[in-house]
Amino acid sequence: MNIIKKATAALTSAAVLAVGSAMPAIAANNGDLNNDGVIDSFDLILCRKNLITMFSGGQADMLGDIDGNGSIQINDLVLLQKYVLGSIKEFPQTTTTTTTVTTTTSAPVTTTTTTVNSGDSYMKKMAADIKLHEDSSVTEKKGGVDYGTIEKKTYYSKDAEREKNLNILLPPGYDSSRKYPVMYVFHGIFGSEDSMTDDSMKIQTMLGNLIASGEAEKMIIVFPQMFTTNDRNLFPAFTNESSRAYDAIREDLENSIMPFMEENYSIKTGRENTAITGFSMGGREALYVGVTRPQLYGYVGGVCPAPGIFPTVDGNMTHEGCMSPSEFCFGSAPSPYVLMITCTRFDGTVGDAPESYHKALEQNGVEHIWHELTDGDHGSISVRAHMYNFLRYVFKA
Repeated sequence: MNIIKKATAALTSAAVLAVGSAMPAIAANNGDLNNDGVIDSFDLILCRKNLITMFSGGQADMLGDIDGNGSIQINDLVLLQKYVLGSIKEFPQTTTTTTTVTTTTSAPVTTTTTTVNSGDSYMKKMAADIKLHEDSSVTEKKGGVDYGTIEKKTYYSKDAEREKNLNILLPPGYDSSRKYPVMYVFHGIFGSEDSMTDDSMKIQTMLGNLIASGEAEKMIIVFPQMFTTNDRNLFPAFTNESSRAYDAIREDLENSIMPFMEENYSIKTGRENTAITGFSMGGREALYVGVTRPQLYGYVGGVCPAPGIFPTVDGNMTHEGCMSPSEFCFGSAPSPYVLMITCTRFDGTVGDAPESYHKALEQNGVEHIWHELTDGDHGSISVRAHMYNFLRYVFKA
């Protein structure tokens, strides 16, 4: 039984108990997510939703941070469940410390090496023009600007052995008589094909404005539903079995999504016309796919990429990993024109995973752009900053 099923079963048990036995709220409403003065099964349900929201890119309610470690994780759900069931009478006490943080508006750190490959000079040019955040005007819709259209489509996934959904953003004035480069954008864990088209991400608006100003190429953006498995009893969760189903988006792209796009849309092919990026679990998968399939993707990015490419342990699970840090490179294969990792300096959700990927690339002599935000989040703020820079430089090398 996976962790989400276990949580659901616990919710059912807690709901029965809590009908007549709600516990008083404690620790300045910590755990009382609906602010009704008691902690009960309704808060447990909200905590589970909170967990899903955090990992799929939304803004989570920090009243769900039961253990006080600054992030929403499985342990918070477990503690709240135990409290509602009466097996614990209080939550762990945390010690509050005051930290002075100096915010700087200096340029983000950019990693360069002496490695010579097809993307070096272009990546250096991009690095010199990286902005910490998007210009505010680029996220506002303007009169007279065409923002393209989003189509929801269904395709047959050979690897999942079922129909799956994806969203396709067609550029302004899409014309089937001309061909367009394609970018694939991945969502976070527990997310769907709709997560990255949410208006808070502003991807459609930014692309329309950047095309209108001449700063971005006309392109097609594909937002797939990542979870790929033919096991009908496997669901998204913090388990290695679930992680493998997310990893399988690599094969789903090659075997089903790319052929579907070539058959139904007017697209350019080749690595110089194909980009991939994503957020959180989607950032992890974009980096994994980009590094292991360099012949297919010439532009590779990741926003707040989740742990799991390398073997590691975090607050949610023990990750078996896909490769060792020393294998996180391109060897004799062509490096991408752009390889970019965006992260926020204080990310309680994915911890130091982004930096571990950055350091591995450094140690392996792989040129890349390290775009570290001093005031970002594990969510739309970081996504917008990444996409603003990425959209301006893909398909131009």
